[in-house]
Amino acid sequence: MSFDLLNDDIKRLVERAFDDAVRYRRQFHANPELGYQEFKTSAAISTYLEELGYEVQTGLAGTGVVGVLRGTQEKPVIAFRSDMDALPILEKTNAAFASQNENVMHACGHDMHMGTLLGAAKALSLIKDQIPAKIKLIFQPAEEMLCGGRKMVEDGALKNPDVDFIYGFHVWPDLPLGTIGFKGGPIMASMDTFQVTLKGRSGHGAQPHQGIDAIIGGAQILTALQSIVSRNTDPLDSVVITVGTFTAGDGFNIIPETAQFNGTIRTLSKETRNRVENDFRRIVNGIASAMALEAEISFSSDYPVTINSFEHAEHAGNLAAELFGEKAVEHLEIPSMGSEDFAYYLENVPGSFMFLGVKDDQGGAYKLHNDHFLPEEEAMKYGMSLYIALALNPYSN
Repeated sequence: MSFDLLNDDIKRLVERAFDDAVRYRRQFHANPELGYQEFKTSAAISTYLEELGYEVQTGLAGTGVVGVLRGTQEKPVIAFRSDMDALPILEKTNAAFASQNENVMHACGHDMHMGTLLGAAKALSLIKDQIPAKIKLIFQPAEEMLCGGRKMVEDGALKNPDVDFIYGFHVWPDLPLGTIGFKGGPIMASMDTFQVTLKGRSGHGAQPHQGIDAIIGGAQILTALQSIVSRNTDPLDSVVITVGTFTAGDGFNIIPETAQFNGTIRTLSKETRNRVENDFRRIVNGIASAMALEAEISFSSDYPVTINSFEHAEHAGNLAAELFGEKAVEHLEIPSMGSEDFAYYLENVPGSFMFLGVKDDQGGAYKLHNDHFLPEEEAMKYGMSLYIALALNPYSN
């Protein structure tokens, strides 16, 4: 695919930095590390940023790295963020730079995120005397279900210097390579997880009246929980309740004493999130009581809703249109019900999370977390270019 930038200066900068972006993408892909174990990844990033002249801080959230580049002005401070962790998946891409760590793979594109941001880091270091802002690069651990973004915020990633606004990308196989998706307001859902244990009384399968059947009670609860979506939620709102496991029993003719199920809930607003948790607890406790079961509920509020600033999403989209043409800009009408811990940054400072299209007829055709997922590196040029443009053209009211 040809890559035609309307801004020749940015295009030349991207070409100068692209080899490094590719090199690091492949290095990280071949040597993936799980959440909070990104020691080699973190060391490589901090060393490279220091070589480029960034002021580097390490050790945030364990393995996190922050690099600061001083432009011509102290304000605004613009942050760009990448995640670093891989997934516990056996890779099946057969790529020349496939994972060398058994059962660990960059199947969610975080290798692309790091390569894109490091490529932009090099380009920005070449023009720091032209940047009317201070740039802060945030490389965080443990985005995959481990709340690394929250720990980065708690450890001061947005402080010293204080960030004014923040941007980030996720590679997105639902959008074609050469496009970028933008949306103001909610762009990704919150994520809560639950585990429910039901306790009844064991008995013989031929004499069910002598036991209290945890399976029957659990089945009724699972069915009733879906009424939260179909009957308790505004049809124009969105809620997902998924039960991923249901475990009970040891024998075909034994009524089990206990049953356990767990799963996840996704919502798009704090109000809906709170209401769904209350409905969930009411239904579980109510049916359990009616069935003479004891219920123990473990409920974890994990990732908030990822809510973009309308102004920053529009600003980034306008820059993308100037760079690549209107055809490259996807104005997203509906959010994803997936979740992202970029939400923690956006709870503290305004900004925009964006989707970097990678869909093609090869490795980008697979979905996130697939063992064949392998986006084309050409997509990184679009991300690098927009990071550069955002640095050179800070948002202003």
